[in-house]
Amino acid sequence: MTKREFLTKTMELEGCTDEMREVATKMIEALDKKSSKPTKAQIENEAVKIKIAEAMGAEPQTAKAIAEAVGISTNKAAALLKQIEGVVKVEGKGKNPATYYIAE
Repeated sequence: MTKREFLTKTMELEGCTDEMREVATKMIEALDKKSSKPTKAQIENEAVKIKIAEAMGAEPQTAKAIAEAVGISTNKAAALLKQIEGVVKVEGKGKNPATYYIAE
């Protein structure tokens, strides 16, 4: 659950006072203001996402194989793969790791 979801659900509670709603609203507005500008890491990751997309072939690949092709850690590759639109994750079975491919 995100902070925004928590605040929204809190405002919907029956016992929520007007003061609580006002504070929650101000906190949500602060989140909106903060999240409107991408961070340095987010900007850098956009270039990495392009490299990942270029490195992906027609066959499903593991995050480890993609990470090695791009020169980043497996964890970072897996996290960025989740953010790339059109990438499909196929859960592994047993000891086989998950694989990723671009949906056509």
